Amino acid sequence: MFFDIQRTEMSTVTVNPPVTTAAPRSAAVAATLFVAFLAKFKKLSERRKESRQVAGRQDEAARVRTFAHQIMAQDPRFAADLFAAADRHERF
Repeated sequence: MFFDIQRTEMSTVTVNPPVTTAAPRSAAVAATLFVAFLAKFKKLSERRKESRQVAGRQDEAARVRTFAHQIMAQDPRFAADLFAAADRHERF
């Protein structure tokens, strides 16, 4: 019986609706400039990514050509295929 005591507590919180305030006059201009800045930054980032990809493809093609030169004496047909594959890889 001593352990059957239930304890209930309540609390209340008063929430006031937010007061509508006007945005600063320059907020729209600042937002427009920031969006333009982000667009330029995105374009720059995409260009850098593309140039890294091109450099990577050129490096890979150069390594395949080096390998093709090494095996030219043993298997000229395979070396020719490797040269052609390197050219195709470099173009795309």
